[in-house]
Amino acid sequence: MQGAPQDRAAFTERIRLQLRARYRGVEVDTDDARFALHVTAPGIDTTLPLAPLHTAIAREPARAAALIAEYVASVERQLTPRSGLELSAKRLVWCVRSRAYLETLSRAGELARQDIATSMCAFVAEDLPGSIMRGVPRSEWEAAGLDDAAVRAVASDNTAERFARMVERIRGIERIPADGWRMAGDPLYQGSVLMAPAVLAALVERSGGDVLLGVPDRGVVLAVPAAMPNAERFQRRVTREYRESMNPCSHEVVRTDGRAIMAVPRSRPRAGAVVMPWLDE
Repeated sequence: MQGAPQDRAAFTERIRLQLRARYRGVEVDTDDARFALHVTAPGIDTTLPLAPLHTAIAREPARAAALIAEYVASVERQLTPRSGLELSAKRLVWCVRSRAYLETLSRAGELARQDIATSMCAFVAEDLPGSIMRGVPRSEWEAAGLDDAAVRAVASDNTAERFARMVERIRGIERIPADGWRMAGDPLYQGSVLMAPAVLAALVERSGGDVLLGVPDRGVVLAVPAAMPNAERFQRRVTREYRESMNPCSHEVVRTDGRAIMAVPRSRPRAGAVVMPWLDE
């Protein structure tokens, strides 16, 4: 069922604002004649029809927020520049995602990657206009005259530069909150702090000891000093945010001493406790 013109106009504007908030640097214009949005940026020129989403919400109005969130997240691949941009070493960074996510990429075997923990890994990606992330396959960096070692070194340097200001902010913290820190300033690459040694060292230095970390969402990193009384509840906090996340990454908790990252075994349910199997995923 199609809504009234004024309803469709309000709906279009709502989705337009969501896209602009999610994908910074793109221009999003309305195409009323086709009930769509026109998205442009360097290397991007695409039209996103809104009728399917509008119809789905009309059928399930109680799920409107969830359907819109899924739609906004789903258009990322359509916003990846197809042409007009050459690979730039200045845009290469480490991107942290789950191994399950990496398996969904068609050219995952061609990426420069590094395992972090049981469920998390990092791979070299290109930070594109419009807040788009794209894993860079070997053929492209070789064509640009780079080898594996150079790609990894450049990505590490760029990642360190990306979070340099965070290091100073951590060192300047006067009081450690009881539940630790929640870092959420970068919607695509926040988890990449795990690939920024200076950030890990600053957290450990400020905490006076090892730090527990979690990346429940690709744009959220949770951290707490391992010696804090609330540290024993940290796993539950990470798991809760992972289940409620719009862009889930990992429910795993890792530990760092400022130099290395180690997986933290998950505590198992007490004997006799009834747990729905999918809640333990």
